[in-house]
Amino acid sequence: MTPDPNQERLEEFGVRLVAPLGGRLNQHWLVESSSREPLVLRRWSTSALDDITFELRLLARVAAMGWPVPSAIDGPWERDGHFWSLFTFLPGESPATNDPIAEQRSRGRLLAEFHSDLQQLQDFGQRGTWRRCEEILADPALDRILSDHEPKRPEDVAVLRWHLNRARERIVGVPLHDRSDIIIHGDFTPWNLRFHRGQLSGILDFELSHHDHRIGDFALSWRGKYDAVVLGYDEVAPLEPEEWALVTPLWWAGLIEGVCQDLTKGIYDDGWSIRKLLQRSVLMGPDAEPYR
Repeated sequence: MTPDPNQERLEEFGVRLVAPLGGRLNQHWLVESSSREPLVLRRWSTSALDDITFELRLLARVAAMGWPVPSAIDGPWERDGHFWSLFTFLPGESPATNDPIAEQRSRGRLLAEFHSDLQQLQDFGQRGTWRRCEEILADPALDRILSDHEPKRPEDVAVLRWHLNRARERIVGVPLHDRSDIIIHGDFTPWNLRFHRGQLSGILDFELSHHDHRIGDFALSWRGKYDAVVLGYDEVAPLEPEEWALVTPLWWAGLIEGVCQDLTKGIYDDGWSIRKLLQRSVLMGPDAEPYR
């Protein structure tokens, strides 16, 4: 559990702690200003100021389009090796999931509408070291990393290598480098959306936002499982045949890159990435066949 910011830090920022809000990478706390205005205190997970600046600029541009996103009101400040910022608090609750198919389809349609506006942000450069799937799949370092770790993790490496080779096969002859991209959210999931009185009141967590193929936003919203998200999106913004063919290789490429990055750092997850690679969906077409 991430410890709360100490009292000295809260006093320096001019706020009072109300409750922890958590987070996947960045950590957040609900706080109050001296006027009792609710705010959100963020401790950034990165120490790269360029990465923080990218997200803050993006939030400002998205807010200017009329979308409800957190607005930075102060910071970032560097303290104790971390960057901190204060943001506006967005009220509301995550969407109800008692009818998961309806929620997924609605979210897919919303994502398509969001992308329609994000296409205006072509002047943004790429975020940090993020890459599109064709760049990931063409990287020979992936093969070296898998070979280096095969003696210790032969079963996992076999799964990773099989999916890597299949993804590479699937994009042969597809002119991916010629396809345009957009800024994507990166984690368009129910827990990152807020609704208040039946209206969208918040889109949270842009820590994975970057330039990519538009269907790159399916990676964590679809996860090879939540098909209605993709189908709902297609109802609003129909996918091209090449995009349908790219959905699965793109999803696998991101998973494989993430595992390889962790392996080089000596990090081993609980098997989540392998389980996701083995997930199958009818939307995968020829890639829906089981791993063998």
